[in-house]
This record gives sequence, structure tokens and C-alpha cells, in this order.
Amino acid sequence: MRNRLDEASSKSESRGQEPSTSLSQPSLSLSNVIELRPDDELKIESSIIAVPGYCTYPVQQWAVNQELEQAALPIHSVSHLHMYTYNPPFGLPDDFSWDSFLKTGSDLAEDLAQLATEFPHRPIVLIAHSLGGLLLKKALLLAHQNLQDPRFKLVLDCLSGILFLGTPHSGVTDESTLLRHNQVLFGCAKIALQKQSSKLPRHDVFQLANLAATFEQITNIPVLSVYELADRSSSVHKLFGKKTKVLVDEALATISSDTERLLGVHLAHSELCKLPLLKDQTYSAREFLRSLFTEMAANPHLPRATIPSPIAGPNKKDPLNPLNLPRMDPFKLLKASSSGPVERTGPDAFGAELSHRYKPQSSLISSMNSKRLLEDRNPRLPCFSVPMPPNPNFVGRSDLFSQIDDALLTPRPDAGHTQPARTFALCGMGGIGKTDTAIEYAHSRKDKFAAVFWVDSGSTSQITSGFAQIAMQLEIVDSKEEQDLELCVRMATTWLSNPRSADKEDNMWLLILDNADQLSIVTSYLPSSTSGAILITSRDPFARDYLFSMGTGVDMESLSTTESMTLLQKLVPHLTKSPTTQEQNASAALAKKLDGLPLAVVQTAGFIRRRLLSVEEFVDMFGIVNRYGEVRDISSPYQENRYGYTLATAYNFQGLSEKAMKLLNQIAFMNPDHIQEDIFTNPALDKTLRWKVSEFESARFELLTSSLIKRDIEKRELQVHRIVQSEIRYRLHSTRRYQIFQDVVSLLAAKWPRGDLLSQARERWPLCEPLVPHLEQFFMTYLDYSEEWKEFEVFVLFPKLLNESGLYLRERDFSHEGIKYLELALELCTQASITQEPLLSDMHLTIGTLYNGVNDFQSCFRHNAICLSIRQSLDGDFDNAQQRLAFAYSQMGVGYMGVKKFAMATEYFKQSVELLKSVDAHVEEYCFPVCNLGLAYWIQGELSQADHVLTDYRSQRDKLGDKLDRISYKNARLFHALGNVKAAKAAQSETDGKDEEAKKLWNESLEIHLETLKQYEQALGISNRRVADACHKLAEHYMRRDMHAEAEEKFDRALTIYGDFPWYKRESARSSFLRGVHLVSMGGEDNLEQGKRWIHRAEVLRKEILPNEPPKELEPKDFDSLICFWSI
Repeated sequence: MRNRLDEASSKSESRGQEPSTSLSQPSLSLSNVIELRPDDELKIESSIIAVPGYCTYPVQQWAVNQELEQAALPIHSVSHLHMYTYNPPFGLPDDFSWDSFLKTGSDLAEDLAQLATEFPHRPIVLIAHSLGGLLLKKALLLAHQNLQDPRFKLVLDCLSGILFLGTPHSGVTDESTLLRHNQVLFGCAKIALQKQSSKLPRHDVFQLANLAATFEQITNIPVLSVYELADRSSSVHKLFGKKTKVLVDEALATISSDTERLLGVHLAHSELCKLPLLKDQTYSAREFLRSLFTEMAANPHLPRATIPSPIAGPNKKDPLNPLNLPRMDPFKLLKASSSGPVERTGPDAFGAELSHRYKPQSSLISSMNSKRLLEDRNPRLPCFSVPMPPNPNFVGRSDLFSQIDDALLTPRPDAGHTQPARTFALCGMGGIGKTDTAIEYAHSRKDKFAAVFWVDSGSTSQITSGFAQIAMQLEIVDSKEEQDLELCVRMATTWLSNPRSADKEDNMWLLILDNADQLSIVTSYLPSSTSGAILITSRDPFARDYLFSMGTGVDMESLSTTESMTLLQKLVPHLTKSPTTQEQNASAALAKKLDGLPLAVVQTAGFIRRRLLSVEEFVDMFGIVNRYGEVRDISSPYQENRYGYTLATAYNFQGLSEKAMKLLNQIAFMNPDHIQEDIFTNPALDKTLRWKVSEFESARFELLTSSLIKRDIEKRELQVHRIVQSEIRYRLHSTRRYQIFQDVVSLLAAKWPRGDLLSQARERWPLCEPLVPHLEQFFMTYLDYSEEWKEFEVFVLFPKLLNESGLYLRERDFSHEGIKYLELALELCTQASITQEPLLSDMHLTIGTLYNGVNDFQSCFRHNAICLSIRQSLDGDFDNAQQRLAFAYSQMGVGYMGVKKFAMATEYFKQSVELLKSVDAHVEEYCFPVCNLGLAYWIQGELSQADHVLTDYRSQRDKLGDKLDRISYKNARLFHALGNVKAAKAAQSETDGKDEEAKKLWNESLEIHLETLKQYEQALGISNRRVADACHKLAEHYMRRDMHAEAEEKFDRALTIYGDFPWYKRESARSSFLRGVHLVSMGGEDNLEQGKRWIHRAEVLRKEILPNEPPKELEPKDFDSLICFWSI
């Protein structure tokens, strides 16, 4: 064998071999021919094309000939290897630009086309070092995009494999992709381009990120990607003044193709082109080349077309993967996405906010809330809203009422808006009479307050609903606004902080928080400085000083023996009619033994009444013994000697009918305060679970007469004491307990109206709201018994219901509350190996949207990737599979947008659109992927494409006219995106000196964003975070037009909606910063001072979000980058 470059020309006619001068472009030239065996028509000849990097070793120093020869020698079917070198005229380093560099890839595409045309039967192997690999990618993409040209199709037909030797591919984000490429450029050529993310040319970011993203779609041939490993013995390179050991590591080199193999070597970047050195203990570049030659020999007559083309014809497309995106490998992706810097996001970022003591809103926010939200609102006063009437059997507590009066009614010399609310906590064990005492106090002191409110505080949903009711009772929201839960809560807390009316500035109010046992969930709802008073009932003794430093309270004592006897006499009618001495003595003994616990007295009396016994007979029949106190789960030292209530409750269960006990068992697992009766008699239930109305009424009557439950006749709701619930659950055998839990889950699931992520189903909100407290109770109950219930099979309906709750909470903009439900649902599916579809992928999709809602983009990415992986593997095995797959691709794009991989996101949005086209989907179904695609183009600076995509979709919607809702969330999403694009085009026209065009575009953008605000308000309510996003955009418009009052009004509104909620921290930081910039720009001492305060607030919030960010001069766009792309 011998090198035959000198013989190439003389034998070209006889063997069809080309002379190097046959190429029209001199950049690609024949450098050598390696003859392995004599000429033979049956033998295979291959073209090897080497592309050196920018300012790196020339191909002559690669030792490539030797390695090729050694790789091909064992393959007897290979006779000649034709070695070509690509050497384009790059120009001077001082004139370098990524744009001009990548254009040389177009020349390479033409050279490859000409070579393949002249030698159509030769397999082609490509080898590229460093940045030279970018030219190969560019050339192959151009060939792929022009398959209608037979020359380019032939290139792809002949392609057999690629070796990338230290070629950078994709970074953690699009910006980091350019930064890493800039580092490689500097390492090779000492050309220092921009190294700060905020200064990166947007077009360069798009070019390189898009090149990487689109190349991944066509890489279905064998690829070896070689990268650098840290070499302890090598010197350390310095890039941009920072030390680094490698330029192209594994993460940067990986193409993420199923046909890719990775090889790490301990070499400097410049040495990666030396093929003999590319090996480790298990593999080498030589083995890779040999595998390519082996494949050529095994299939000498097969077409070489191994890269499918999206435009080669519909018969060559995979209908479920029209753009040939790679199969999703979530674990591989997660490893790559987590290798970069991670922002402090998600629940960890705001969990610390709910701290030990209530933190009032910042003065900047709270002062705004009052002015804006209460403007032109005249509350209905007096307002008394305590749902329970006074208890006619209430006894004692007069001394306690005096203590409450001293705390809540005594004027303070320093009273005013700077003072926190007066608070008093009634603490004590369950059954001690806290709630009845609060009810009696409220009714007895109603004339002391302009307003009295009652809020059940046992769970988050109850507190939210209770505060919303305050706004409705005050009539400071209209009938339409009542549907907006968040707005009602804001209005309520704002009025409580500033209780104004038409004729008075400070109206005294009383807020009663009943059953506030989980103090941490109460804090974010409390009003800031105010002249009101708060009365709390809680089993937690820390409630006395937990919320405010000025708080006080008592640990409630039991009733005295005399008071207990008085209560017993009121409850047992015959005791009031001249009782015998024996009866009086028995009553005294019983009262003493029940230890003065009101609940124990009430339930014992109920049992005596139902059985028509005298007290003496009761004592004789049952005795008074400590039968249950020693076996209870004691949660407080105060309960260690309080066994009376369990004894009384136990007696009261005896003699209940089977139906009454069944109803009590089911009630024991529900939220105790509001149990809707129609849950049990729902016609949609399976007949094995559905109660007959007559049987339900009979069981209900029996429980009512036993004093075990209460009933609100008007609302048709039941109420049960938490102690009764605990006792019932305790008495059940583990298996029976779990069975009843499954039954009540089934009851609620049948009542719950279903939703989906494709719509904002507002019509179901009033139906879901009263059911959410039960779901919260299920969640907490399952956590209590999770260890015990692990031995049982997971009830699939429970995670389904948890998923439904997550959807609802996302719609109501309570993503932070929904995450815990989906985490448990997924944990249960993992525990039970549940792979049921579409349940599992739906749950990952739901929790992905929830995490996105709290700006936890890494978690959103992770779950969206898992969802897509599952749906890709199903290949259309269930109804609406392609639509569901399309939506998963769109959500994967959202995940990529969150981690700043905009080019990759673009491809996934495009894939979603193509899938929807393939099933002739309705125009409505395109909304989210099309809007997301337009925004992806917009963020990358591809404004013409963004405008075309969004304008075309708007036209399609307009054609349907009245067939689509004129007001909808989807309309708002479209207008929001289109308004952003028009604004960006206007700014570009201004830069280009096209003032008239810019003016027209600015006007268009303003009109579209005004319509955006209108659509969001009417579709979601006036306090939704999307409304705040639209207000921020309008503030930008008004700032540019010097409409200062209008801009401030919109900033006011946006910041009022964001408030101090930790899950809106990023959005609030953005609006705070821009508002500060605006105020400073207006001039004047007051504006300057206020502006600095807002900017400082923004900087503090940003530091909480990015604690490790080095100090830098901040601009508005730095804050834009913090939030979800569709909120910008």
C-alpha cells in the first residue's frame, strides 16, 4: 500500500478518480489517496473530509493518514481512502465575526455537493476539529434544508459517519452556548469577544443555539464526539482572566443523539486533532473509524440515506415526530441542565418567608393597596358575620370575657395605623369550649365593633374562602368580582388594614380565626397595621404570642363542677324538674369525673337523652372508669389527664344504628366544618356508594340527636367536632380505616368537575371551591397514616383526584398550594409502580405547570421532560394521543424556555404545531404552541418570523368570528405576544431611522396591549397576575410617551397585584425596578427619593433570588430575564 496523490491525475480517467483541480472551489482539495489494496470494481472506496478548527493545527499534523490506514486495513472490502482537506479563506482575526465564520459553512455545502455528484458511490466520512465542526454542521443543515436539489440529497445519501474532535455544541442556556464558543475562540485564536451575558449580540446567540438545536434533529448517523478531560499534569489555561482546565467538556460536546458515542481524553484542546492519541481504556477513534468501514463493507449496495428529511415527502415522515426530534431521555437531559448555575427558585425560595412571626407588607406596597383597591368602595356597615347563633346552653366564662375585653377593647394611647392589630388567643385542648366561647363573645359584643367576621382557619382553602367572604359581606366587590377569589381576599385584607367608610376613617372590627391550629398558614392573610382586633381559637399554646409581639391570651380552664352541673341540667330536661337527691349526687359525681370538659358533658347528655336514662342510671350501668385516656396519642401535656371526652364519646357511639355509624365513619375523614350533604346522595355515584335519601336523613337525624354532629339547614351542611373525628378514626381497624378513606375519596371524586390544562374552566370554580377543604383533609389524613397504609394497594382514584386539585389551583393562580398534592400523587404512583396512562403523564404535566407558576424552572423542565418521554413511548395507544403528544411537545418547549434554551424550545413548539396540523386540529388547539413559538422567535430577535407566526394565527382566529369566544384567556395570550413583537419591531425601526414606521408600530403595540389587559381582566378577573403583567407592559408604553400619571397608575396596579407574595417575587422585582427608574427620570426631590426606594426594593428581591450573583450595574432587561417568557 502507498500514498498516491502524485498518481491521482494520471489514473483519473481509467478509475473515474478526480484530480484536485476538478473542484470549482479551491477550499476543498484532495490531499492524499491511501491505497490499501489493488484496484477492483467490487471494492469500496471512501472519501474522508477533514475540517480543521479556526487557528488550530493544520490537517498535515493530525497523523490522520496513519490512523485511517490502521482502521481500514482489516476490512478487506475497502481498497482506497481519498483524503480531502477543507481550508477556507477565513480572513484576518481582527475581522472575525460569527456571522462571517458560519457563512463559510455554506461554501463547504457546495463543495460537498460537487464531490458527491462526481463520485456518487463513495461513502463520505467527516472529521472536524474544534470550531471547524460548526462549519460541518452548517453545511449538513443546508444540505438537509435543500433536499429538493438532488446534489444535496446525494450528500446525505453518501454520508456514513462524523468525528467531532472537541467541537462545542450546546451550553446550559443559549447565552452560555455563545459564551462557551467565545471561550474556545479565545483559546485557539486569542480573539476576545463579548463575555457578559447582558452584552451578547442577540443574533449571535440565536445563530449558534439554533445551529445546535436543529442539527440534533438530523443526526441519525454514527457520531463520535471527543471531549477534554481535566489533565492534572497539564498547565492551566486562562480564559477571560479565569482559570479553566478544559475548553470543551462532556456537557458542551454532547449532541444528544441516539447514534452518538462520547470519548473523553486527557489532552489539551489543541491536541484533540491528533487521532492516534484519541483513546481510553475501552474505546478509541480508530475503533470508531473501523466500525464505519465495517458497515460500508457489510452494506456495499445499500443506499446511504440515513438522515430523514422533513421535506422529502410525507411518506418519509414519522407522523408522531415530523421534525425528527430525538427521543426524550429525561435523566440524561436533567444531568445536562443541572450542570450549570442554578438559581434559587421554587418553594425553597419562598418557604422561609412564612416565618415564626407575621411580617407585615412593606410600606411601599401596603400604602398602594389601600389607595388603589379601596378607591370608590363604600363598605356596608355595620356588618356582623358570625354563621353560628349563640349557644343557649352556654355557661360560665364571665372572667374570661373581661380579659378579652381588656385586650381587644381598651383604648391604647399610641393607637393608630402604625400599630399591629390587637390579638387575644383562646388556647386549649379540643373540647374545652374555645369555639363556643368565641361565638358567645362575638354575639355579646357585637355593638362594640363596626364589623365582626368569622373565618374557619383549619386549612388554607378555608382561610382563603373565609377572607373572600369578608369582601362579599362588606359589599366592596360586585357580583362579577365575587368570582375572583384572589381579588376578594386582597380586598378584604386591604380593608382590614385600612377600615374606611364614607363617614369614618377608622372603623373598629373584630376578626375571629377559629381552629387556627396551623399558625404558619394564617400569617400571609393577616392585615398589616390596623385599628382592628383579632380573636384566635387554637390548640397551640404558642398562638398567644406567635403572630404579633403585642398578642396575649389564655390557656382555657375546664368548667368548675358547679358550671358543669349547670350545663348538664340544661341539656338533660328532667334535671330541671325537682331532681332527687340521688340524681343531684350522681350529676355532681359525673360532672366532676368528666373534668369540666364541655364537649364531654354535651355528648354524655346526648347519650342520656337518647337512651331515656336518668343520670343515676347512666352511672350505675356504665360506671366511671378511665377506659380510653391511657391509649390516646397525646399531643399536648395539657391532655394527659383529660380523658373525659373520650369516655363520653365512646359511650355515645354505643347504640348507634349501622347506617348512622357508617355516616359518622365517612364524616370522620372529611373537613369537619362544612360537609355538603349532596356529596352523599349524588346521582353520579355508583349505587354501592350512593346513599338513599331516606336512609341518609335517618342516619343524620340519629347523629344530630346524639349531639355528635350539627347541621346548617339553610346551607344543607353538616359539622362535626375534630375530637369526634379523631376518636372515630382511632377506633377503626387499619384495614377498615383505609377502606373508608377510599370510599370518601370516591364520594368526592364523583362530585369534582374535571378540568384540563388547555382551558381556564371558570364555570367549574364555584363547584370546586367548597370541595377543596375536603381534599386538603384527605391529604393530611393520608400523611398521618402513610406508614400504616403502605402495606395496602394504592387507590388509583386518590392520585387522580390530587391531580385534578392541582389543575384547579393552577387555574385559580394558587400554584404554590397545588405542588404538594402533585408531589404526593407522583410518590404514590412510584410506590405502587402505577404507569396508567394518561394519568401518569398528565400528573407530570400538571406539576410542571405548577412549578412554572412559581418560577421554579428547573423542576418544570424536569417534569415536562418526563411527561414527553412517556407520551413518546406510547406511539398513539390511547384517545387523542397525537393532540396530547402535541401538547407535551409544547410544554417541553416551555421547559426549555425556562432554562434559557430558546433555540431548542423553538423546535419543540414547531413540532407541536406540525403534530396538530397532521390531525387537522381545531384553531383553538393551536393557541398555546403558536403563541409560545412566536414568543420564542421574539426573544431570540427573529422579529419577522415572530410577527408572521402570530399575525397569521390571529387571522385564522378572526375568520372564525363568532364561533370563538370574543373574550378569552387564549385571546389575551395571543394579544400579549403580538403586542410584544410589534413593540420590538418599533424599537428596531427607530434604530434604523425609520421614524414613521416606528410610530405606526408603537401605536399598534399600544392598542394590542390595551386589548390584552381587557381580555385578561374579563377572562381571569381584575387581580390575576396576568393582569399585572399587562399593566407592566402598558406602563412601559406610557413611560416612552412621557405619560407619567398613566405609567404610575399601571405600576400601582401591577405591584398591588403582585404584593409581597413570595411566589411573585420576580415579577414584583421587575416592576419595582422599572418604576424606580421611571420616578428617577421624572426628576424632583420626592420622585428621586421614591425612585431610589423602589430600586432598592428590586435589588433586595433580586439578591434573594440570585444570592450568588456578583455585583453589577442593573438594567430593566436584567429583571425581564428573571420571569417566565410569556409574562415579559
